[in-house]
Amino acid sequence: MVGSPEQPRRDPTVDSASLSDTFTRAARDDPVAEYRLSQMYARGTGIAGNKKEAQAWLERAAQHGNAEAQYELGNAFREGMGVVQDYEHAMKWLQLAAASGNGDAQYALGQMHRAGMGVPADNVKAYMWFNLATAQDVAGASAQRDAVLRVLSPDEVLAAQAEARRLSQSPDKPSAAAR
Repeated sequence: MVGSPEQPRRDPTVDSASLSDTFTRAARDDPVAEYRLSQMYARGTGIAGNKKEAQAWLERAAQHGNAEAQYELGNAFREGMGVVQDYEHAMKWLQLAAASGNGDAQYALGQMHRAGMGVPADNVKAYMWFNLATAQDVAGASAQRDAVLRVLSPDEVLAAQAEARRLSQSPDKPSAAAR
């Protein structure tokens, strides 16, 4: 059966040379290659699907600074998908991804702060994260930001906007290659 773990899907963009190069780069702690391998194992694209290998490469990529991997890992912990649900680990990985400019991670943090998911409910932080996500055109972020806005005082809005501005101008964001 095509796409089963025993028979990898045929993908014209994955040839044996590129697969070998990806493994070589991943073995040298290249976070982009590690993330690519996690996706290949998760989907069974070009190699046999293997959830444990996918998770291991995803964790390596996240540890080595890949913001997409950090977001995906944080979201997995938040939702309890493939791992034990763990809000502490979710926050850790989502905050790293969000600090690197990942809009989806910023939106997820806004949701967690608004709902009090693993953290005390905090509409100021929720507004700040939704505001950052909105600036990146994340779907639904502006509606969430505007809903939270209605429950904040003018001083809270100004504080949240100042923090969002500070984070958006942070000079220590990693390069796009590390994301």
